[in-house]
Amino acid sequence: MAVISKHHVPELTGEELYRRFLDGDKDAFQKLVDLYGHELSLFLHGIVHDRHEAKHLMIETFAQLAVSGGRFSEKASLKTYLFTIGKNLAAKYVKRRGREAHISYEEVVGTLLDKTETPEQSMEKEENRRLIGEAIRTLKDDYRVVIALLYFDDMSYLEAGRIMKKSVRQIGDLAYRAKASLKKKLKDEGLTHV
Repeated sequence: MAVISKHHVPELTGEELYRRFLDGDKDAFQKLVDLYGHELSLFLHGIVHDRHEAKHLMIETFAQLAVSGGRFSEKASLKTYLFTIGKNLAAKYVKRRGREAHISYEEVVGTLLDKTETPEQSMEKEENRRLIGEAIRTLKDDYRVVIALLYFDDMSYLEAGRIMKKSVRQIGDLAYRAKASLKKKLKDEGLTHV
């Protein structure tokens, strides 16, 4: 009896998908959006504090990639290139609109529906989240961005440096100062155990 082996076909990288898109494969672009879209939206939300605007900026970021005509040079990863475009678009948005913190209906309902904790635990956890979010929002722009890139988007110092146009050493110094500033703000709010 012959054994039929199933060979796992590895997923394509963002760079490979982009090359396929440039070669005329329209499905490859949708796969790029599927690969990076959610993570990019979360990153942008961390800058603009508005879920709907973050989604709009994510779409605009991909639109710029689509019409760039292959300007991506592969000196960095495609993800880094996309996040740089997104960061620049978000910075323009923040500059135009100012900074407003928005709490979405989904966030409020989500915390109310968490059944794994007692109401007191849930309220304390949500209050801690709120205070941490407020503390992060009050940080300098570079501190907020470096925290988002390194700790929420799990990027390396090198990738964060490319997006922020800083050296690896500068990113390390910036991350250190950002964490110290955040720790001080949280301590001032009475959150020493977070």
